[in-house]
Amino acid sequence: MTGKTRELVSWELQESWSFPILELVLAVSIIQALTFQLIQPEDAQVLGGVSDPFWRSTLFLFAITAAVVFGRSYGESIEKRKMVVLLGYPVSRKEVFLSKFSANLFACLLVFGTVLLAEGVLAFLFEPRVTWAPYSGAWYSVYSIAPAIWGFMFLSLSLVVFFTSSLMSFLALATKRFGLSILVFLVFIFGLEYWTGTLGNAEPLAYLSLSRGPAAIVSYLSAAYYRAMGLGHMGTGITFELFSTALCYLLIVGVALFVVSLLLLRRMDLD
Repeated sequence: MTGKTRELVSWELQESWSFPILELVLAVSIIQALTFQLIQPEDAQVLGGVSDPFWRSTLFLFAITAAVVFGRSYGESIEKRKMVVLLGYPVSRKEVFLSKFSANLFACLLVFGTVLLAEGVLAFLFEPRVTWAPYSGAWYSVYSIAPAIWGFMFLSLSLVVFFTSSLMSFLALATKRFGLSILVFLVFIFGLEYWTGTLGNAEPLAYLSLSRGPAAIVSYLSAAYYRAMGLGHMGTGITFELFSTALCYLLIVGVALFVVSLLLLRRMDLD
């Protein structure tokens, strides 16, 4: 990273995450994470009691927070002509875009990862557990892969944040308006949630949902890891087709929107 890029990243972090924005987002997110409780130590309970509720509620808080941050970074800077002033310095549009995107993306991941870490600690997901359970008069050891499940949750969260960041960057640059881009984002996200909610669990398109898709990624990877460790079969009901639909949607569409956003800024008339 060059000195010029470091200055751009530092400036962006001060603009987007200065007091009280960072403190407010972190406090609200952690309070939201406190609502999850792990009742039983079994891995199925970890998926059903921690992972699934996380995607149904807290994830939308994260997605909307990322949307506001990226909407302000691009849309508001164009509205208030901060972008024009910034480009008056000896920096390219590509450098400005990448600095803004990377600074806000890693800040979001740091904040949300901290919340996920707090949730994992509170739910004892990092405690190695080998419990013994009776079955047909004999005792069998039961291994927990809770730490791996948390790792898959962070991976899935990273995909969602990247997708949301790319989508919001595209909307903010396409509309050149902060408020309008947020409105379009909310209509799209909640409209998609409503539509996917009408589809059955076995329908691949249902996993374009920002709640059902990430949960499916975690469940599939957890079951695959469980089998790879030689611990048996974990029935999650998530097939490879459902998993790949959710993964490709977040990753491929996210990358496509990222590239289109970069091209938009490079060709945009800011006068």
